[in-house]
Amino acid sequence: MYRTSTIFLVFVTFFAFTRQFEVGTLYIYDYETSVLLNEPQAVPVSSAKDVGFRIEMKAEITPVWQHPSNNHEQILQLTVASPKLSVKSRQGPTPEGFVQKQSKLDGYKLHPLYLHWNDGQIGKVYHIDGEELSVLNVMKGISSLFQHQVKNAKQTELDASGKCEVTYKLIDSTRVTKIKKNCKTVVPVVYFNHTSKVLGAQVDSQATTTYILNPDDKILQKATAIETHFLRSELRRKSGAEVLSNQVLSLKSRDKVSTPRYTGKNEADAIASISRNLKKSLVTGQLATKPDAKECIACKALKDLVHNFRSTLAPKNLGTQGSAIAFLRLLKKVRESDLDTLKAVLKDKKNAKILPQLLDIVAAAQTLPAHKAAMSLVKFNGPIDNAERYLLAVSLATHPPEFIIKDILSLAKKGHNNDKLYETMVLTLSSLSHTFCKIGTNCKKPIMSEVRKFIVDSLDACTTESCKLIFIRGLKNLRMANTVDVLLDHASGKEHKPAVYAMRALQTMPESFITEKILKKLERVFLQLDRQYDSSVRIMAVDILLQHHPSDELLEDILSSMSFQDTKELNTVLLGRIRDLANSNPHIEQLLKKTLKISEFNNYHILAQGGLSSAFSRSLAESENVNSSFSNILEISGGLLKRSTVDVFVDGQDSRMRLLSIGIFAGGLSMFGGDEAVDDGEEANAGIELALLDTQLRPFIFFTGQGELMGHVWSGTGSERTTALQGSFLLQDHSQILPLQNGMNAELLLNGAISYDFSGQVQISLWNRNARSLVEVGASMVMQGVARVDNSFVQSLIEFNTGGQAQLNFITDLDFYDEIMMCLKMVQPDMNIVTSVRKLERLPGTNYVLRKYKRKSSPVPGKTYVMNKKNTELCTKMFKK
Repeated sequence: MYRTSTIFLVFVTFFAFTRQFEVGTLYIYDYETSVLLNEPQAVPVSSAKDVGFRIEMKAEITPVWQHPSNNHEQILQLTVASPKLSVKSRQGPTPEGFVQKQSKLDGYKLHPLYLHWNDGQIGKVYHIDGEELSVLNVMKGISSLFQHQVKNAKQTELDASGKCEVTYKLIDSTRVTKIKKNCKTVVPVVYFNHTSKVLGAQVDSQATTTYILNPDDKILQKATAIETHFLRSELRRKSGAEVLSNQVLSLKSRDKVSTPRYTGKNEADAIASISRNLKKSLVTGQLATKPDAKECIACKALKDLVHNFRSTLAPKNLGTQGSAIAFLRLLKKVRESDLDTLKAVLKDKKNAKILPQLLDIVAAAQTLPAHKAAMSLVKFNGPIDNAERYLLAVSLATHPPEFIIKDILSLAKKGHNNDKLYETMVLTLSSLSHTFCKIGTNCKKPIMSEVRKFIVDSLDACTTESCKLIFIRGLKNLRMANTVDVLLDHASGKEHKPAVYAMRALQTMPESFITEKILKKLERVFLQLDRQYDSSVRIMAVDILLQHHPSDELLEDILSSMSFQDTKELNTVLLGRIRDLANSNPHIEQLLKKTLKISEFNNYHILAQGGLSSAFSRSLAESENVNSSFSNILEISGGLLKRSTVDVFVDGQDSRMRLLSIGIFAGGLSMFGGDEAVDDGEEANAGIELALLDTQLRPFIFFTGQGELMGHVWSGTGSERTTALQGSFLLQDHSQILPLQNGMNAELLLNGAISYDFSGQVQISLWNRNARSLVEVGASMVMQGVARVDNSFVQSLIEFNTGGQAQLNFITDLDFYDEIMMCLKMVQPDMNIVTSVRKLERLPGTNYVLRKYKRKSSPVPGKTYVMNKKNTELCTKMFKK
């Protein structure tokens, strides 16, 4: 046994160290590489549906220097000849479908590339100054195939794919496989992805190379490489793109040649000798490639694009699919534009009516020129509309740079005499900081401490309730763990509105922020052990407690509190929420079953609450990888609406995001109630709160005071449909340059936009003693993904799109003629989901273009959502009447 092991060790040692290229020999290889773009396929093979190209050429390699004392350290000269480009064509022969075409590649000068090769590892590479980048990248792709080991190994390597984790597996004495994964670019390129996983892009990559070696001297006989990259959206994985790349390098002959042998004691001396002989300077580089400059496909100037989309961007078209498409098309161009170009477009009088929509796009660009252009236009000391629109749009930034946060912080520190604009400023600052913190190590940067200190200190300095609300809502957007105690102090405080908003902020905090200490305090708030609390505060406190693994004792305490019938509306909400969570949370389900076995809790007084309030969740849409749902908590007081909150969630496999929150609140309206109406001590008021992507916006107040309310009633100002908020924002944002192992670079993009229009209408008849309110949430979403591989002589692209235009209507009918009756409806009208795929092949400098396109429309029927049994009974009673 010992002898056998020794023989194997000697064999492996010989195998690993008896390979080098023979000086004076020219090794001639046939080389072929192809790139294909298509929709994701079960098996990565060429098909009639894809687009792409193939390059064929001769690759010749010979050592021109060898280390005096180490035969395994050489400088190899790589030259290529007779390059031919073929592209996919409908007229191409089966099965590949490639047809040879003339291109710029035919006219490029081809210079040698020098590789420092040391026992299968390639260090530096040297090329002639001024070499065409596209050709240089192709040659680096060939060179990378000569970097391989002939033993079982795991190591990190740098090649045309970047820095990768590489595994070598020895199959037998002449065959080795190389698997690369987790490749990282080493050349600085733009990269960003959405900070919320459920809205991000999923990129899956695989790269394998199989080597066949000569049995005598272990020189590379044949290398076959295949790699696949899949771009998918986490929201809709069935939509995506595939990049398939192949390489084949085959040794055809070995010829004895009189190639010059350069002298030198080491690599540096040898390169200097080569440079002198060529009478040309050599540029030192590495195997990693640089992306080619992109040539615009069917490009127009920003000014012309804006002109084309001017009518589509009109306010009346917001919330439509056309508006969302225009947003994405213009966003790409804005990100490429300089400061002067952007200023000219924003200040063009022809664009005055669509300026707010242009500010949405400029904010989404998140580039320095775009931000400077916007800040030069909006005036913070005049009318607030454009300034607030830009701040609102930039608050939804997907990867905000620090310079924007610094600008907004500087503005906020100066203060503002317009409370609405100032609150939007604070909310924008906190939202930007939260998103910024989620990227890399940004949380540790000083700017984060500055923002936190500013908001907390400003809150401490407030002397009025309205001031406190601004900064409490700011802390809600900031969502930092070290501000939770501040929110808890206000949530358990004596002031009514600060307590409500602080508790709502705690309700939206990440689960990890809610410690045992906080849960104990929330339990005291709900049980009112220190003093009485507003019912809304108690409801939200219970909601947090129930979602943090409640104990048997806590559930029993909650159910016990519901035996008091003087709080039947509160009890109805609590019972509804417990049952709702039991449907989705196995722990609460088991806890509830166990508790209801006790007769003290399983009785009519607790389980037969007769309030009009409700708490429930419903599914909006389901797919293979994500589900969307909404959760509604409706609190009624004295037969009238007190507070209603609808949260729309998007759930991935291991992540959840609050896409939209709509909160309607009212108070001081007891004069409209019946005998059960209670004077809550508030001035008559009503309004709506919106949060987009967990970013709180300032509240929109319908009226404050009885005089303003009656003015609306008599004048009928709310009887016409009125837009409360409209605009567009970036939902998905992914950009990545992916180096391929053949030297090309793939660009992967995924963008999604939502164009929205939130409107409302209120009709009140004092004569008929009834009222109807309508809140319309109209939104159109478009998702666009792009994979493109191009260089100076060929361009290939696949683009996939998914879009739909949806609406959600909240209708409230109130009858206070004889008795108070209220009917709530939530209706989703019919909609269509449209998907399309566009493929393009183009040869720059020629007229050749290949286009492929397909489109599909899928109808989604509308629905009316069931609220609760009591609401159904009241609706039936009202409309029968």
